[in-house]
Amino acid sequence: MKIYKVKVNGKLYEVELEAVSENNASIASEAKAPVAAAPISGNSTVVPAPITGKVVALKVNVGDSVKKGQCLLLIEAMKLENEVVSPVDGKVVAIKVNVGASVNTKDELVILG
Repeated sequence: MKIYKVKVNGKLYEVELEAVSENNASIASEAKAPVAAAPISGNSTVVPAPITGKVVALKVNVGDSVKKGQCLLLIEAMKLENEVVSPVDGKVVAIKVNVGASVNTKDELVILG
């Protein structure tokens, strides 16, 4: 173990770092795969990411009915949580992202039918 001094916002902290080998490393949680959905019809609406950020919460599930303006998910950008809302009334056909995923502007997030 190594001890380091770290200054955060003008305050000094001592931090111990421990080397971890591949055998001792563990993953905190496994990401779930995106949910597969029924085929998408020609009259579906793709909800794109309005900003670059990280998906921090899904507020709907595949099969849910949603109203225009309803929150579908939250994206964190610059330490702020931003709601991504439904542009139309409809049903959630597919969710193309997982919690923890990094997204770029215009990436497909949710498909409504």
